[in-house]
Amino acid sequence: MRKFIYLFIFFILTGSSSILAQSISMSPTRLFFTGNPGEKVTKTVTLQNSSDKDYVFNLNYKDWVREEDGNKVYLDAGSSKTSNASWMSTLENAVTVPAKSTKEIAVTMQIPANASKSAVTNSMLFFTQLPQQADKARIQNGIGIITLFEVGLHIFYTPPGNHVKSLDITNISEMSTGNTSNRKVAVSIHNDGNTINDATVEFELTNTDTGKEIKLPAISISMLPDTNQVVQFSLPENISGNFLGVAIIKMAESNDLRVGEKNFKF
Repeated sequence: MRKFIYLFIFFILTGSSSILAQSISMSPTRLFFTGNPGEKVTKTVTLQNSSDKDYVFNLNYKDWVREEDGNKVYLDAGSSKTSNASWMSTLENAVTVPAKSTKEIAVTMQIPANASKSAVTNSMLFFTQLPQQADKARIQNGIGIITLFEVGLHIFYTPPGNHVKSLDITNISEMSTGNTSNRKVAVSIHNDGNTINDATVEFELTNTDTGKEIKLPAISISMLPDTNQVVQFSLPENISGNFLGVAIIKMAESNDLRVGEKNFKF
């Protein structure tokens, strides 16, 4: 009897609303809850299937934290000190999104009666595609390959009294890469406010000898309160001379800016 090994390949998509080669779209990709301790709040997320096939997803929760380099680390639900996974529920543990249709999923947060009145919490609701017979690829060389996807919905809770948006530039420095043709500048940022802060970080260089300006591509960030992130900017290859570097943080829904400067010699 010939045995086949099925290889399950999972792709996790959490930063874009367009997935599965644009067959499935999710809106929104982040849910922001607020409310007083003891309250129950429900919001809706919509999955739209523009393909000719049905998709079936299992629903499950995980925690996540963002490391200083911006990468996310996923953890078991309830293991993070800022977890709200146990507060969350849906009417179904699995959902089917038929071809050429949309599916609305009600996501409910039961805020505990003893919830902190100052702590921001977070979790992730994953929609994990379940394998169907039709998903099985043509068997080649004794191995069946099934490509599956996980779609991540960010969930945040902010107490009603948290309104302070503030980011602080704590350091600007050249990163030591050992490769002069691949220089980078790191801007260290601390969220010293009490709410989630979306922002754009820009970095500009001015040659103090010639006056020539170099504006590097802006980088978007999202930070939880009391967290740190290091944003890295790649410098032009073979850059040389004396420069004034200026970091600018533009916070979303705010006219407030943060500006930091440092002199460099490359």
